[in-house]
Amino acid sequence: MRLSGDHVAALAVVDRLLRRAQEPWWVIAGAAVALHAAEPVAVDDVDVLLAMCDVPLVADVPGLVRKGGAGNALFRSAFYASLPVGGIDVEFMAGFELCGAAGWQPVWPRSQVFVEVGGLAVPTPDRAELMTMLTAFGRPKDLQRVRLLEN
Repeated sequence: MRLSGDHVAALAVVDRLLRRAQEPWWVIAGAAVALHAAEPVAVDDVDVLLAMCDVPLVADVPGLVRKGGAGNALFRSAFYASLPVGGIDVEFMAGFELCGAAGWQPVWPRSQVFVEVGGLAVPTPDRAELMTMLTAFGRPKDLQRVRLLEN
């Protein structure tokens, strides 16, 4: 299995919470790489990108820690919150943006593929778009993840 049992349990909670989502949602970053990669990938958390209209589906979940419009010089989100599920933090982001050469740009995948794991169909960007996204993020860990997806 490409993800631990704790990760799969966290994904099951996300699936349950977002089952009534009005817009598409995606698992991105490390967990998405682990779902696509041919070899094992170390993943600390599960990053979930969702639409602002679907924030109410998670906003009042017990244990959710809102981090406001958390951001830094590279990333910012209109909604950013973390939910501990077992030993895994699930990070929900809506209104997620990346600062690049053109300034702040929304991160909103065009593709959506479903990867089967633990009886779940987990939505992620397709491999090519995930690689493009990670390359744009540009951090060393993201570029390492791109190399894992190239194999």
